[in-house]
Amino acid sequence: MAGTGPILIAYDGSPGAREAIARAGQILGDHAVIVMSDHSQTAVADRVNLREALGSWDVLMPDQEPGTAEIAVCPSQRSAQVYVLDPERRDVLVPRLVRDLSKVEGLDAIAYRGNGEGIVWTPRGELRFAPGDQLTDSRGGGWSVAGKRAALGLEVDHGRVQSRSHPLALSRLWSALQSPRTGDLLISADGGYEFVDWGGIAHLGGGSHGSLLRGDSLGALIVCGLEPPPGGYPDRWTIADITSLVLHHFTLPS
Repeated sequence: MAGTGPILIAYDGSPGAREAIARAGQILGDHAVIVMSDHSQTAVADRVNLREALGSWDVLMPDQEPGTAEIAVCPSQRSAQVYVLDPERRDVLVPRLVRDLSKVEGLDAIAYRGNGEGIVWTPRGELRFAPGDQLTDSRGGGWSVAGKRAALGLEVDHGRVQSRSHPLALSRLWSALQSPRTGDLLISADGGYEFVDWGGIAHLGGGSHGSLLRGDSLGALIVCGLEPPPGGYPDRWTIADITSLVLHHFTLPS
């Protein structure tokens, strides 16, 4: 499918640049192109070692047999998970873990499940949420929300809810919390912090991703030469939308 949109390219005027632009114009004239990123990156200025932060807990070590520790800690760049290893003690240990982690510098949000709700602790307050009909997000999802909306930077206008600081945080958290493999606690790092992995490695002085914050969450998307999918383009794109766009372009069954 031929591209129909305008193309703007900056170049330095050299013969090589002109040749590259000519080739790019030929490609875009004959091909549909999607350029995208799966995440963005934010600068890392400091580290959080969750194993040390939870020093009063019996944390499962890499060389330790399961069944001999209270919790397992799984750091992954700017996000982390904590698993309670005895399901019968979950209701007792999760509040204690939240209390201890809330004192750790460098954490932006701690999320967990409770009584059919998602519960989020942040330094700005606590928020509880679940699917409902109280508010509608930019993707059309419906939510019931109670507590401090500032916890996730939620802004409400005529029943519509959005967050500039934590894009689509409600749907992203709810989806993660429903996974059978998700930890009992989900942790999102604050700006500039990264969780040290079990090898002691972090991207200090560089960039990293994985948190709920805007800087990690919004990526690049360039589309050329594709017709809109059925229903038109969404107001807020997610990675999942690319699948339907490709299926529609190649007339494949969904």
